[in-house]
Amino acid sequence: MPLVLTLLVLAALALAVVAVVIARRGGRWPTLLMRPRRPRKLIWVPTVQHRELPPPQEDPVVGWARPQADAWRPGQPPLADQPLNPGLRTQLDGYALGRAKRVLEAPNLLEHAAADAESWPSVEQAVNETLALAESKGTVFADRALLTRALALCAAQGVLIAEWRQLEDGRTAWDGEVAQVRASDAFTIQRVGEAMLRRLLPDLFAGIQRRPPDLEPGLLVSYCTAVAFYLRLHGSPPSAFRREVAVAG
Repeated sequence: MPLVLTLLVLAALALAVVAVVIARRGGRWPTLLMRPRRPRKLIWVPTVQHRELPPPQEDPVVGWARPQADAWRPGQPPLADQPLNPGLRTQLDGYALGRAKRVLEAPNLLEHAAADAESWPSVEQAVNETLALAESKGTVFADRALLTRALALCAAQGVLIAEWRQLEDGRTAWDGEVAQVRASDAFTIQRVGEAMLRRLLPDLFAGIQRRPPDLEPGLLVSYCTAVAFYLRLHGSPPSAFRREVAVAG
């Protein structure tokens, strides 16, 4: 008799479990053969580093004087002498990261600069001034042609940043010899210089046989970019901008 009661209790518990399962499945009887689940599609969501960040709430106009070799410090924070809010600095730097990425990925940049009669003189002058700076400090070149080509790419990137500024703001305004640019330009030049230093280190070491202790390779890279940026600001806006103005008029 106790065995029968035990079996009845177990059967009642089993029925209760089945009833709960049926209730949770909306009244449908559970099947032994479950339908295979379809594999979920993995949708790639870009991280912050891959997104094109929106422009900062404020991109103030700043003066950009001709870079001075003795005062140029590639590791110094951009616009350290400007009273910029720390939050704004973060926005400007984030925006500059996206712009620098597009500058670094620009295809055939050196070839395009060489074919542009207005851009190429700025590239040549920036490279020559950078090489002259290195020689004045006692640098001995092992492969001048290799070093020249590496610096020419840096100069072409500086020209592109300047033309980008002119595409957005038009012809550069000047206060004497000081160009009126945007704060984000300084951050972009720094980010491009940092990335190009890592990319060009093999060429820099192969092109320089001996250099003084106070001349870091990073100075040549960022200085060349900054000088080319300054020189190109003297010119007219790129032709794409002029065509847009002509069509709009």
